[in-house]
Amino acid sequence: MSALGWTLPAVAGSPSESHVARPGLFFAWLVPQGDPVVVRFDDPALLRQLVQHCNAGKSVVALQTGIRYPCTAEAFKTPTGDTDAQTAGITVLAPARQSDRWEHALFSLAPPATPRWDVRPLKPDARTALQAYLQAQPQRFAWLQPTLQWSAAVAVRQPGAEAARETLVVPGRTVRKPEVFYQAQRHHVFVRDQGTHAYLGEVPGTPGSYVDVDGSDLPGLVVSEGCDGWCISLWSLRGGLRPIGRFGGH
Repeated sequence: MSALGWTLPAVAGSPSESHVARPGLFFAWLVPQGDPVVVRFDDPALLRQLVQHCNAGKSVVALQTGIRYPCTAEAFKTPTGDTDAQTAGITVLAPARQSDRWEHALFSLAPPATPRWDVRPLKPDARTALQAYLQAQPQRFAWLQPTLQWSAAVAVRQPGAEAARETLVVPGRTVRKPEVFYQAQRHHVFVRDQGTHAYLGEVPGTPGSYVDVDGSDLPGLVVSEGCDGWCISLWSLRGGLRPIGRFGGH
């Protein structure tokens, strides 16, 4: 795992696409040169904003590190010759790679409110409290408890926010489908608020990084699944756990 999330083997000529349901956010590879990522927004105005931003020579910010990078934008044409209002090609320009593996990041037009998250192993007392929460509801969580791998559980919070809510992430079962080259470990997400716990649900893979997508004290999760290509998803915790973006291709 790199500081920018998960790294995946470079596959020459493989297309990749970013689709995020948040203004100004998109996934891209960090490469010195290469094919652009196909960036898609549901709102054409958001796409125009990103294209104008890059074409004006402005930089974008990698949410996992806070580092700024220049970007370029390429307009696509529809079969009728019109400019495609739904997608554009975006390239984030980085220094020369030090290996043959590509790195990706989630980018924003502006710096996030929380540029770094405090990620630590779950403390024994916090683990005991979470286990007590699960054991108090056997009908709801009987299926879940045997799958949890407590030794790898983590707590995520804003730095220095002793009284703030914490996001607790606990690995669960591993799903393998060798016939389609798929393998991923499910992870379960809880929120602790002043000693009270709430179970938000399951993400399909492993969180590679935590980022600010909502401007709140709960992080977004950049999740990776092992698949035939790359399968990366972005999850928000605001108002409940739900996917808000994907980055992938073959």
